[in-house]
Amino acid sequence: MQRRVKPAATLDDPFVAVGVDEIPFGDQRWQLYRYQVSQSFPFPGKLRAREAAAEQRANASTYDVATQRREFTVVATQQFYRAYYNTQADLLNRQLQELVRASMQSARARYEAGGGEHHDWLLAKIELATLAVEQQKLERERVWLRAAINELRGQSPDADIGTLAAVFSESGADDADPSLDEQPELAALDAQAAQAEDEYKLAKLGYYPDFVVQAMAMQPRDAMDEEESNWGLMVGVNVPLYSWRKQSNLVAAARHEQHAVEMDKLYLRNRLRTEIVDARQAMTSARQMVLLYERDVMPSTRSALANAQSAYQARRMELAKYLSISRIHKTQQLELVAARIDVELARTRLKELLSSPPLLQLAPSRPTVFGGGDMGAGMQGSDAVSMGRGMSAPKKTGKSTGTPKTDGDSGMGGMQ
Repeated sequence: MQRRVKPAATLDDPFVAVGVDEIPFGDQRWQLYRYQVSQSFPFPGKLRAREAAAEQRANASTYDVATQRREFTVVATQQFYRAYYNTQADLLNRQLQELVRASMQSARARYEAGGGEHHDWLLAKIELATLAVEQQKLERERVWLRAAINELRGQSPDADIGTLAAVFSESGADDADPSLDEQPELAALDAQAAQAEDEYKLAKLGYYPDFVVQAMAMQPRDAMDEEESNWGLMVGVNVPLYSWRKQSNLVAAARHEQHAVEMDKLYLRNRLRTEIVDARQAMTSARQMVLLYERDVMPSTRSALANAQSAYQARRMELAKYLSISRIHKTQQLELVAARIDVELARTRLKELLSSPPLLQLAPSRPTVFGGGDMGAGMQGSDAVSMGRGMSAPKKTGKSTGTPKTDGDSGMGGMQ
């Protein structure tokens, strides 16, 4: 777009002609050589208006690039944390499988010694198989996530992405709301509004004629010819005879486009304000969820797990109930990771402000508590996960083409 600015402000190429003239019918001997040059000159102000409109289109494209970079950053951040969440879910799943295997060995030893834990041993065996299925699902998701990340990196789908490690910021940190004056989407519309203004000026200048200057020279074929060489100069104009059909509609279209851009700016400004409020509320909710897990949920579950372990060792608790509490503890650990990720995602959402960002939420709306779900639940992630609409290119700006350009010769190539 920047390379189109100078061409928009450049005169049309001159028309140059060389030929023979004054050839009598029936005789192929010509009498004169004719040389002709014509150059069109737009009405003063047209070239400047075209250049200004091209500059604003280039500015809008620059801001569109900045907008797409922001969206790329948001999508890449989401994919990274989604992959990190997957690795944590896989890690906790493996830990829970080890716990179930150890419990199965204990239950089997008790059963062989004459105890009544055969039913618990069977339930633990089913639970182990369920966890293995969940692990396979996580493995398939990890393959897809690796391919998605490599797509963003410009690598082959099976390229190694290395070990994923996340450093979470302090939950009490506060981030200032972004300024609307620094948003590239609004800046792109500002440039588009300026472009519409320049194209309106260009459409109004279309009522005025363009000029064409033509110079001619004639030279006799034979130096002994008595006719002398001569030259001529002419100035012509393109008469806007059909302005009622062309210029009037172009002026009206430019006015409508100005109004449309102003309405788009009003809508986008309100939409960005709403997005700031929504992102701020998402960050607040995620931080409150982190505090809920750290201060209330996790300490209580750890105490319950310690009591359950002691009770199971003393044969005062069934194996199924002990494994259920262990599963809940692991699930809550994963949910805490998800809540911390949601804080970072909300921070990125505020920093890389977009009017329609792709959304991702990993933490559930409420913690997993005792008595809910089976022992294999929770290793797959929250049902609240939404990947949004994904990445998309910014909207094209500069729909208007302005006043149509006339041909450089302007119909004066045959003037004599």
